[in-house]
Amino acid sequence: MAGATGGTGEPTLGDAAFDRLVVEHLPAALRFAIRLTGDRESAEDVVQDALVRAARGWAAFRGEAAFRTWFSRIVINAFRDRLRRPPLEAMVDEMPDDEAREPLAAVLAGELSEIIARHVSALPPRQREVLVLSVYEQFPPAQVAAVLGISEANVYSTLHLARQRLKNQLANYLTEK
Repeated sequence: MAGATGGTGEPTLGDAAFDRLVVEHLPAALRFAIRLTGDRESAEDVVQDALVRAARGWAAFRGEAAFRTWFSRIVINAFRDRLRRPPLEAMVDEMPDDEAREPLAAVLAGELSEIIARHVSALPPRQREVLVLSVYEQFPPAQVAAVLGISEANVYSTLHLARQRLKNQLANYLTEK
C-alpha cells in the first residue's frame, strides 16, 4: 500500500491509509487505555495524546511492524508520560472507599469486575502493561515484547508476577466464607 513520498523521497503510507487504520484500531486502543488507566476520562486523554503522536510520526512509519503493534506502543508511551505527572483528581480517586473494605458485599452486589479493574490499575506500570496486552488485548508474547521493547522471557516473568500479585490481593474476594 504505497502512497506519497516523504521528505526523504522514500515512499510512505498515505494519509488515507492512516485515517482508515486509526478508525479501525481506535476502539481497541481506547479499551486498552481504559484498562491501563482504570477510567474512561483518563483513557480518552491518553488515546488523544497517542493519536497526536501517531499523526506526527506517520511519515516515519514504514510498516515493519503491524499498525496495531506500532500504535499500541504509542499508547503505552502516552500512558507512561501521564504516570510521570498524575493529576490531582487521580490521587483523590485512589482513596479507598467503605465498600472496598467489605469484599463479600461488593461481590454480592456484582462489582467484582470493578474490584479487579481497580487492582489491575494499581499494579506497577510494567506489570499492568504486560497483563493488559496479554490477557485483555490477547497479544501473543512476541507482540507484547515488541510493543514494550522487552524480551519474551521478560514478558513471561512479568506476567507471572502480575498474576501472583492479583491472586494474593484478590484472594479474599474469590474465596467463600
